[in-house]
Amino acid sequence: MPRKFLTCAALIALTLPWVWGCDSQTGSSDLNGQDGTEITIPPYAKGTVSEFAVILGGGSLPLQAHGLIVGLGQNGSSEVPAGIYNAMSEYLSKQKLGSYQTRTERIPPERILVDRDTAVVLVGGSAEIGAPVGSKFDVFVSALPGTQTRSLDGGVLMPVDMSVAYGGVSDPNITAQIWGSAAGPVFINPFVDADSPEADSNLLTGRVIGGGVVTRRQPIRLQLHRPDAQLAQTIQRRIHTRFGLGEKLLLSDVVKGRSRSMLEVTVPASYEDDYRHFMDLITHLPVRYGVGGQERYTRRLCEQMEMPLARHDDLSLVLEAIGRQVLPQIKTLYSSQMQAAAYYTARAGLRLGDMGASSIVLKYAASAESPFQLEAIAEMGRHPKVLKAGPVLRSLLDDRNEQVRLAAYKALRRRGDRTIRTITLPDQFTIDIVRTKRDYTVYATQTGDPRIVLFGENMPVRQPVYFVSPDELVTVNAFADSEKLTVFRKVPHNGRRSDPVECGFTVRELAETMGRLPEPDSYGKVHSLGLSYSQVVGVLYRLCESEAIPARFVLQQTDSMRRIYGGGAAVGRPDMPE
Repeated sequence: MPRKFLTCAALIALTLPWVWGCDSQTGSSDLNGQDGTEITIPPYAKGTVSEFAVILGGGSLPLQAHGLIVGLGQNGSSEVPAGIYNAMSEYLSKQKLGSYQTRTERIPPERILVDRDTAVVLVGGSAEIGAPVGSKFDVFVSALPGTQTRSLDGGVLMPVDMSVAYGGVSDPNITAQIWGSAAGPVFINPFVDADSPEADSNLLTGRVIGGGVVTRRQPIRLQLHRPDAQLAQTIQRRIHTRFGLGEKLLLSDVVKGRSRSMLEVTVPASYEDDYRHFMDLITHLPVRYGVGGQERYTRRLCEQMEMPLARHDDLSLVLEAIGRQVLPQIKTLYSSQMQAAAYYTARAGLRLGDMGASSIVLKYAASAESPFQLEAIAEMGRHPKVLKAGPVLRSLLDDRNEQVRLAAYKALRRRGDRTIRTITLPDQFTIDIVRTKRDYTVYATQTGDPRIVLFGENMPVRQPVYFVSPDELVTVNAFADSEKLTVFRKVPHNGRRSDPVECGFTVRELAETMGRLPEPDSYGKVHSLGLSYSQVVGVLYRLCESEAIPARFVLQQTDSMRRIYGGGAAVGRPDMPE
């Protein structure tokens, strides 16, 4: 199947109100839910939404679909299970393949499905509850069992709609509500040795980093532990008062009561870029303050904040959820001798607009002795108006601790700092170049969005160099006196070698040359290879390992994987947990 076609097609809890009535600050009270289950309420949650209700549905909504991956050369499959074939043919027709509109009238869907350049795969992912339309999520793909598919490496998932996977299974022949869509290049673990026992199975699964998009708005549903119409209305008014967008906004536009035991909350536009934080504030929002009102309630929170075993993060969120009226009381804790109390009250204050709290948070961000350093660095990324944070964060790019450098980079990127230069390769990935005086580091993401970060401008590729990837896909070559690097690849459709491409001796130029989609210039000459993100990452990793690139290689940490460097020391392969 022509490469041009492939490129176009693929890219184509609530009970009676709680009242402060116990002098104990370390104990908790219990109640029973609608099903009789005992519910334990920690001290910080007394009087908040989380004492009276719970968010339904867990943290995410499982989505699935059957999709088509293209660009596999001869590694795909001509087999499609009978129960899926008709649905896939209809799917391709909806993509207007085999039509004059896409200039593929000579390539009917049936031919695409049996081409070894393609493979039908199971597509899975999860959209977080409350995520606004347009929010992205990672998508996982796996070859169907019993088919001929040998590898998904280098493939691109064509656009596909995703529906709720009831019972963990998605049936392509049953019409279901669409909640998301997915498309993009497949990321295959590039660190598994080709000769290892797990290599074959590794090539049959992959991830489309940030390839899923939420297409349907999901309100947050609060289920009261016990039905109570009056309490539901109280919560409704409290949420609207704290997060409403003005008097003209109808109450139901933010939160509405579906019944005596359930409320639906929609993320306001002002929080759509930070909806997880909004959900935290909702659950930590006090509903009723009890005897003494808000001032006494806040004073009790401050007393708890100075207790060593308190849940300081949660207490800070409760203070933040109350609003700016807590500032006069919490400012006295900014200078607390207990670091946790000082940091978390200052964090709440800064988020509530007290710029005086910024110096406290910044102090913890700059201190290598602080147990809150990484968290404080990330917090400063949320506040671009704190101008003093810029120089401090930029200095941390030269820190000897790799985690600190990464945290400072992420905070500066969120602030839009000019220290970071960004190069975007359309439909492929992004390269960030970070100014730093310390040793070179190459950092690669594996969730969120595909991004290669080069710590150090003009990071070199040493010469002489001769590198051939384990699967012989890529060759990088230069003699000691060469003026340019020479790079070429194996063409997936016929196994032949591409024309050589030249580039300069910097990692940035090499990554661009390998990853940018090949588009001929006015003379018909191609200057790039169009490798996938995972293929480029694999080459850079092995060049670092061989010291052809004088840099450490760091892989982004995920829930299931650990970073390969902790304090600068390697801990095995980058795809392996600690």
